[in-house]
Amino acid sequence: MKILVRVDAYPDIALGHLNRCLNLSFSLEEHGHDVTFYSYNDYATKAILSKTRFEYKLMPFKINDSQSKHEELLELKTLSDSIDLLLVDSYNVDNDYFNFLSQCFPAIAYLDDLGFDFDVDLVVNPSCKVTEVDYKAKNVLCGMQYVILGKEYKVGRTKPLNTKRHSILVTMGGIDHYDLSARVIPILEKIPLDIEVNIVIGPYYANMELVKAAVKKSLLKINIFENVTNLVPIILRSDMALTAGGFTTYELAAMSTPSVGLALWENQYNNIECLSNQDALIPLYYSQGEYFDKELAKALSKLINDDSLAMSMSKKARNAVDGNGANRIAKEITDRYEKK
Repeated sequence: MKILVRVDAYPDIALGHLNRCLNLSFSLEEHGHDVTFYSYNDYATKAILSKTRFEYKLMPFKINDSQSKHEELLELKTLSDSIDLLLVDSYNVDNDYFNFLSQCFPAIAYLDDLGFDFDVDLVVNPSCKVTEVDYKAKNVLCGMQYVILGKEYKVGRTKPLNTKRHSILVTMGGIDHYDLSARVIPILEKIPLDIEVNIVIGPYYANMELVKAAVKKSLLKINIFENVTNLVPIILRSDMALTAGGFTTYELAAMSTPSVGLALWENQYNNIECLSNQDALIPLYYSQGEYFDKELAKALSKLINDDSLAMSMSKKARNAVDGNGANRIAKEITDRYEKK
């Protein structure tokens, strides 16, 4: 079966959508399907796709531009002749978009995380807060058993957790819009323990000088990681984490890593709430001002100082996310849409 993946990736939303589509596509490939990508001509997107074996086509980067949207639809129509399934992961779509494409493609699937209810053949939403009745789609896959992660997360943590070592991963996503990678350093310094900090810098982060200045002032042992393509080795050298509330929360959960999960944007609330409801992380919600920094300090101190809590979260996190979601979805797509 030939599958076309239409996915968004650009500085305003970073790379989470692209990464989950890639992880799903690797599973689809294992089930015998051919996958092609269609996305924006963004430098980070192109760099990532060029290192894969998937074919890809990139369109000009214009958001909410009616002319470019019309051109996109026409181009998708020309690509539809040989495609069995269109898989869409984008916020820049609406019912008119899908109504047009439903006349071109035999079947359309949509990866959702905001509760958009489009008239498509299949919706996938890994949130624990939605059910099948929330959608008009013919087929719905929902719940954390459908969290899309890379195959390395199916194995889980291969190195024993050592919460007494106090090695913490800090990962604020592709953008780090609020400069939290730098802001967290003086907060961690106030915790009276010997702490190692592993900071992952996203490809769209624009204020690296702030991080460098904070590192220079600090007495902590701090490791900086840039251009990271595989987070697993850094997770394994860390025994706890502070993470933005995107899909990295699920990656950490699958790797049994106790975390403070920080919801920075509306589309991250569900991730944080679903995992915190399972006691799999400490939830925190971003707000402007000194109050937030105090709450962040309190949450980090709780994570670092309470070994029994950290070990309990570690077990519950892996129970919540087993890392097999991409394979489950690929199997469902194969069973439902492959021509017999």
